[in-house]
Amino acid sequence: MNMYWLAKNVIVAWRCRSTTSDAVKRLLLWYQHKLPESLRRREFSIGYRYAKPIGRVQLLMRANLGSDVFIHSEVFEHCYYALGLRATPRTILDLGANAGFTAVYFGRLYPNACIACVEPIPENVRVLKRNLVLNGVHADVVEAAIDTNDGSVRMQLHAKDYGHTVARDANSHNARGLDVAAISMPTLLDKLQWDHIDLLKIDIEGHERVLFSGECAWLQKVETICIECHDGFEAELPDLAQRHGFDVPIRLPGIWLIQRRTAIAGCPTTLSESSD
Repeated sequence: MNMYWLAKNVIVAWRCRSTTSDAVKRLLLWYQHKLPESLRRREFSIGYRYAKPIGRVQLLMRANLGSDVFIHSEVFEHCYYALGLRATPRTILDLGANAGFTAVYFGRLYPNACIACVEPIPENVRVLKRNLVLNGVHADVVEAAIDTNDGSVRMQLHAKDYGHTVARDANSHNARGLDVAAISMPTLLDKLQWDHIDLLKIDIEGHERVLFSGECAWLQKVETICIECHDGFEAELPDLAQRHGFDVPIRLPGIWLIQRRTAIAGCPTTLSESSD
């Protein structure tokens, strides 16, 4: 064991702990692969403490080859979704919600917002729902993959729980595949009874190219998009933004931010200003 990295990890675990026990559980989660098989655990409920408005959060985290640890770090410690929005969102749609870390983060930043999560993998949905409950975040959960059409799609499963994606070959039936429900954006908006999406978060592991290749009239209902791009899709963002009335995409650590173009430079967007 590398004692230098062990010492650094102890400091990190201690700095953001909710309790001493939580710091110990975080270290155990990180070093599961070093433990004897008989001492390994599948998941941990770990408390964290961050600066306001995030504050204390309690997260169910899995020993899943570092997937939950990686996403947690992106969301809560590298703050990828501290977006500096022009105004407070009233509706937030999380496409590819995974274990719910981003939904919890948004729930703390924007406690008055209506949040909806779309996630197709049943095991991720289980953890997602639990994390929402643990943190008192109300959100609608749609167990499906976002797609251009309603119906079903084949998910290609990845060794890491953040890497599952819609199979590019619809006829693929490999051993690491799973058939799931699919829902289109128009149907999803009807289901939620939303006429506007103030903040759309997209992290769907490469399927974004397919989503935006279909009929995209629904984009006129979107104010701001934050998207994690895969397979070079970032090169297509400027054209997408221009065609649908958005400003030039902004590169942030880990994600791209696309905000709707204002009618006159410097004027506020159609979003309500925050009163929080």
